[in-house]
Amino acid sequence: MTTVICARCGKSAEAMTEPPMGGQLGATLQARVCAGCYTDWVGQQNLLINHYGLNMADSDDRKRLIVAMKEYLGLETV
Repeated sequence: MTTVICARCGKSAEAMTEPPMGGQLGATLQARVCAGCYTDWVGQQNLLINHYGLNMADSDDRKRLIVAMKEYLGLETV
């Protein structure tokens, strides 16, 4: 079991077994966010998509969601 010091909760916790998305952002998430906090984000993500009517086919909406994810997970400086 690999552990990380989570950027969101600040605890040493179990890391994700694989990056949740491709590219550098996925690698950063795997290295800096615990599995539990990322699971919490997925629930929050669904709420934001529905509340704001975000369309994931629209690149501006995807960018908006990524900004919200970085803020939620404590990765604003990434």
